Amino acid sequence: MTGLTITPLGPSLGAEVSGVDLSKPLDAGVREEIARALGDHLALVFHDQSLTPSEYLRAASIFGPPMRQHYSQHNMPDFPDIGLVWHRNGQKPAERWHTDHTNRERPPAATVLYGVEIPSEGGGTSVASMRAAYQALTEAERVRLSGLKTVNRLDKGREGARPEDVEAYDKPILHPIVRTHALHGSKAVYFHISKTERIEGWSPEESQAYLEDLLQRMIRPEIVYHHAWRRGDVLVIDDRATLHRAHGDYDRSQARVLWRVIAEGDRPI
Repeated sequence: MTGLTITPLGPSLGAEVSGVDLSKPLDAGVREEIARALGDHLALVFHDQSLTPSEYLRAASIFGPPMRQHYSQHNMPDFPDIGLVWHRNGQKPAERWHTDHTNRERPPAATVLYGVEIPSEGGGTSVASMRAAYQALTEAERVRLSGLKTVNRLDKGREGARPEDVEAYDKPILHPIVRTHALHGSKAVYFHISKTERIEGWSPEESQAYLEDLLQRMIRPEIVYHHAWRRGDVLVIDDRATLHRAHGDYDRSQARVLWRVIAEGDRPI
């Protein structure tokens, strides 16, 4: 018996994990159980955690090796594998639906967020099950999507990107729009609209119009888990089968500081 308890939070995705202190080393069996739970539930919530940067990196490694993030001006100075999500650090909330770092050959299996400072109201994070979205599409559209691939690069017009990051991470990377999950073979719609330069064989304009329409049709309340942050929360998002977005509906005189680690995954298939 590990003492680990996993409680589902919604019909399509989300689960609360209790009985675990992420600041402590965890044995292989517990780590495997947590990793499997992420594949099953697509978003995991751990409340009341207290983590140093080193402890946080160790906990995030449950889901894969930490990846260096490509807007390095936002990385923690002494721990560059930790990104700082903070509007006073020159960032705007990422309010469009997306999955992280699709401009990589091996994009993240998971995004791990830790709530360090939380505003009194608003500023939540929503996660949508693209597994459920795929299942809800017509058979004809699933067949159509199965033959499409996106060409991914860094976001166009992103302010403040360092030249070395552009050089390293702005090369075209091809990924399928329908992705098969590495753990149990389920299929999900997979793309980052801001990092999609175009769908292979389509013009950029056709690609953006189609993907915008697809998002409008797919994202429905019943496939979304909305996380209202509490200080000390850890939210883990399965990037292989979800999209997520931040909500900018909070008082900017208050701080909203999240630490972020992305854990390297497999080449999408």
